[in-house]
Amino acid sequence: MEFSKEEITQIAGDEVIETNIKDNPKYEWIDVVGIPQRPEGLQSNLYLATHSEGKGGWDNGFDRRPSAAKVAYDKGWHLGLEAGGEAGGAEYLMVRDLDSLAHKLYEHARNESNPYIIGVTGSVGKTTTVAFLEHLLKTSESEVTRFYSKRLTPLSVMCHYINRVEQDTPFIVMEYSAYLKDHVAQLSELLPPNIAFLTNIYDTHINAGMFESKQDILESKVRVKPTESEGYINSRVLQELSVPMPKDWKGFNVELPEGLLNNRLPPTLRTAEMYTVGKLLSDEINLPPRILAQAFETFAPSENRILKTNYRGKEMFFHGETSGGSRLSSWFETLDGTCPWFMVEEVNFADEDPQGFKNLLSKVFDSDKSYVLDTPTNRERLPVRAHFVDAEEFGEILRDKVNGYAVYHKALATRNPGFEPEEYLNKRW
Repeated sequence: MEFSKEEITQIAGDEVIETNIKDNPKYEWIDVVGIPQRPEGLQSNLYLATHSEGKGGWDNGFDRRPSAAKVAYDKGWHLGLEAGGEAGGAEYLMVRDLDSLAHKLYEHARNESNPYIIGVTGSVGKTTTVAFLEHLLKTSESEVTRFYSKRLTPLSVMCHYINRVEQDTPFIVMEYSAYLKDHVAQLSELLPPNIAFLTNIYDTHINAGMFESKQDILESKVRVKPTESEGYINSRVLQELSVPMPKDWKGFNVELPEGLLNNRLPPTLRTAEMYTVGKLLSDEINLPPRILAQAFETFAPSENRILKTNYRGKEMFFHGETSGGSRLSSWFETLDGTCPWFMVEEVNFADEDPQGFKNLLSKVFDSDKSYVLDTPTNRERLPVRAHFVDAEEFGEILRDKVNGYAVYHKALATRNPGFEPEEYLNKRW
């Protein structure tokens, strides 16, 4: 939505301390926090000098205040700041609290619109499933807005909504992630989904200060669904934990996409879960089966989470995200029992503690088709037994033995701008 300076000051009310912004400009964007969907070359942007101490587990702490004035001035943007902040030469709007301003603008945008909100939670596959639901709706020629950031926080959700949702936006799709126990509930309270899907539960995040058990994770994630909304949970989750159906939820069994082909997707349970969630949504909003089939066969995974690449004429998947136990083990949960070749150049668990999911890692690295490049870093980071091989043997296995379903893992590689897996593999080995 576009907001003018006068609209913002009216919505902010007594939060406003002063402003020296001339006239009544309309803003293309209100920059609460950085999100990847911010357009390039913005001419009219109210850039907020937001800051956070990183409490509550949402983020690692950030502070725009030291650089905000220069950023705004250099780009010709207006600055939103709190009392005592430095405006430099930028025109500014000074308020008592920038978080309160963001909340007020968000609530105004919510009152001006009424999209149907689709939420997905679970341990692994959320981003890909949400991207597929976006593609499904676009295939049906519906307008849809997907909220995506590396880590969705209340501020980033508000930034998405304020800037990317219009009065007539019909659909929003979003993943609801839990880094601490109350996060899913807090996101759901901020943006309640009309329909929610809980796809799977893994040991990932079972660490001190986070979750103590899979039951603990389940209890956190079922809070994604408001009482009055529809909710579907994978029945396998309940069977594995031997727990009853949560109140007001419905169960679903994973369905295979029979007769449909998409060779960009791995032949895993995650792919079947993704398809099943798409089918449930299609039934809920009355999309014809041909739209679901077309969407499945034409879907290309987003954000470089699943990449099909070619190495010396061999097709393989390149996995360049973190080495979370659920992420890695999901490659082994194939629909026909096939075990993948798993070639690991680098492991990196980022801010996760692998001690919480050693059992998942053991299953991955015990496979006689799993090989890890022998480096001091890999040995230090990997808390389980693995088949470590030197560079010469690693390359020989990759060139001469790997065939069929294969995965190459180099943690965090695809987060580097411009990284090309195919070019890298063929040059490296």
